[in-house]
Amino acid sequence: MKRASIIRFVFLSIWVLSTIAILPCMAAENFPAKPITILVGSTPGAAADLPVRAWAEPVSKRLGKPVLIANKPGGGGALMLNELFKSAPDGYTLGVLTGGGIINAHFLKVPYDPVKDFDPIIQYMSPHYGLVVKPDSPFKTLKDLITYAAASPGKVKYSTSGIGYPHHLVMIQLGDSAKVKWVHVPFPGGQESMTALLGGHVDCSSQTSAFAPFVKSGRARLLATYGEKRMASFPNVPTLIEQGYNIVAFSSYFIVAPKDIPKDRAKILHDAFYAGMQDPRFKQTLEQLDMETKYKNYEDSKQVIADIFRISGEIKAKIEK
Repeated sequence: MKRASIIRFVFLSIWVLSTIAILPCMAAENFPAKPITILVGSTPGAAADLPVRAWAEPVSKRLGKPVLIANKPGGGGALMLNELFKSAPDGYTLGVLTGGGIINAHFLKVPYDPVKDFDPIIQYMSPHYGLVVKPDSPFKTLKDLITYAAASPGKVKYSTSGIGYPHHLVMIQLGDSAKVKWVHVPFPGGQESMTALLGGHVDCSSQTSAFAPFVKSGRARLLATYGEKRMASFPNVPTLIEQGYNIVAFSSYFIVAPKDIPKDRAKILHDAFYAGMQDPRFKQTLEQLDMETKYKNYEDSKQVIADIFRISGEIKAKIEK
């Protein structure tokens, strides 16, 4: 009996150890086993929010589990990224990392490094940016605004959707290049920033392409765009480059996970998001927002994030000298 008990114990131990060894594989095969949440560092309806909401349905179908959107505005995306940084790297909590989220790590005291502490899943779009004023503004052109600002230091106020966003960095660069001093008034999101402009609380607003419907309806005037070439929707509006300022906004959006997400789960997520980029509703949403699809895989996304962080740090250091 004693010998039989020992044999049973040995076989039982082998079975338990085999089961433990198999469990990680089963977990990987069954991923996702529950809903996935995407954290967005802007208010609902903002330019960073709407494309992800349009994306959620096709990605959910591909994964077989719901994809939920949780808005965490504030700090130019820093509040959301801080929450993501503290989340488990299991693939169930993801976040939208924008050019602004990368840049503002230079402006705010944050516990994370945007390059080292997040693993990119995919780069998916590139927004446009521009400088707008009210339609009845005395500033008909960018030159008008610059001339007034140069003659009246500290008088011109401009709004943005937060500290450290690309359109904030552009205004810092533009002020430095044009030798003007103006006042930054940040808001939690693009809608609030535009509301401040339309209400006469600021003189101009540096915006994502959320400005497009306001310009098209005549409620705002576009003085300049921040890309390397003109926007297709506004072919008559010159870029900053065309107006004598060699400035281009960092415009890249990524889905990222906390560092050390299992590679098999990252691939499952990447493939689902990439397939979702082909969805007509997702493409239509980007088109309506005057944004462009811009795909890059993990390695290329990692390099873009590192480049934006390095270059924006160099710009900030140069301006502060």
